[in-house]
Amino acid sequence: MMATVLTLIILAMVFQGVLAVLNSILDTVGVGSMLSGLPVVGSNLNLIWAYLFVTVSGVGGFGYAGSTEILGMGTFGTDVGTALAICAFIPVKDAALSALGKGLSRG
Repeated sequence: MMATVLTLIILAMVFQGVLAVLNSILDTVGVGSMLSGLPVVGSNLNLIWAYLFVTVSGVGGFGYAGSTEILGMGTFGTDVGTALAICAFIPVKDAALSALGKGLSRG
């Protein structure tokens, strides 16, 4: 279980780095604001990038004690479930790093 949580925290870190570079490139080209302005796409852009990140990198299905497959959709469901987990673990990663920083500053 802890291996899965740690894996998701690390994936959230890597995804945020990839997202920062991607957003920088899109803003340089001038496409970033256009994509964010689209009605359905703009509000779900992080999830779309996370899905593409999972698809391209081939992570997912962790196989530790559970699966990320959703709705019995096979590989697509596993990729979407992994993308959802990565997006959900971004705040968890931020909280864990903040707590670690506060613990180290007291010692």
